[in-house]
Amino acid sequence: MRLLTVMLRGTALMGLLVGCAPSRAPVTVHDLAVQDTVVEPVPPRVEYRLVVMGDQGTGRPEQRAVARAMQAVCREWGCDLGVGLGDNFYPSGPARVDSPLFRERFENLYGGLGFPFLMIPGNHDESLLWGGDGANPGGAEVQVAYSRVNSRWVMPDRFYRARLGKVAEVLAVDTAPLAAYLPSRRPQERPGGSWDVAQRAWLTQKATSSVAPWTFLLGHHPLFSNARHGEAGAYDRLPTAQQRGDAVHSLYRSVCGDVDVIFSGHDHALQLFAPQPECPGTWQVVSGAAGQGESAQRGHRPALFQEFHQPGFTWLRVNESEVKLRFYTVGGNGTPTLAFEQAITK
Repeated sequence: MRLLTVMLRGTALMGLLVGCAPSRAPVTVHDLAVQDTVVEPVPPRVEYRLVVMGDQGTGRPEQRAVARAMQAVCREWGCDLGVGLGDNFYPSGPARVDSPLFRERFENLYGGLGFPFLMIPGNHDESLLWGGDGANPGGAEVQVAYSRVNSRWVMPDRFYRARLGKVAEVLAVDTAPLAAYLPSRRPQERPGGSWDVAQRAWLTQKATSSVAPWTFLLGHHPLFSNARHGEAGAYDRLPTAQQRGDAVHSLYRSVCGDVDVIFSGHDHALQLFAPQPECPGTWQVVSGAAGQGESAQRGHRPALFQEFHQPGFTWLRVNESEVKLRFYTVGGNGTPTLAFEQAITK
């Protein structure tokens, strides 16, 4: 059992990370041997501006257009930190840290923004037999290893937390093994296995004990969605409990009310849900359109905003009293259009 605070390596952002030195100490989470990985990606401040992208790694013109639009929004409104919500590469994740895919679909497009991205894996990143089957956790581990050579790519572990000064705590989880189309190649990572139990115990403990004004959760698969894949526990109308994401549903429901916002991708759409009766006190953002907007409406859950066809991303500003969300759609020339905004206050 250990508490691991991972130091981001590389040269580009080392000046920004002074004062965020790592430490390691043993901890116990519900009597389980759980690794707690903590990072401080940027120096503390009273307000943070984040740009959130998901399912961006298509290599298509839409990905490049969204990257240009993000640059424009960051120039106008400022950005301190990015978030990548998984499916960082299509159809499958890189097999090696030195794969050119990291350069072509991440560094060349987003490196010029000059700030780090909190990254999580998606089902395409963990492909085994075909793209998106979610059965190879080794794909996520390659991306964890990449964080040691590029300080802009922050994925120190497959589940971890990030401190944003005294303003917010970000909890990041790996949902790919819990809603894989094929059972994970590692039995312990299948729903109900020891890895699943450890991640769940860590998440619930950290969510309930967080003292930050805001607690955010990053997970590739959404809890609520009206788009093509649908909601946790009913993904793609598939027959098995694993494929339909029963374990994802249970994971998220365990922290309803303890986390303020769940950020997810998976569906190539933009959606915002106010707290629902099934998950009171927690908002849901789906921002999975940074590589293409190709979804179709399937569900009819009441949403404050939803866009199924255009690519886009989310920007937010957070301080101790307010989260301001902005959803942008993007045209083919990379021009961002503000489609919706919402303020969340305590």
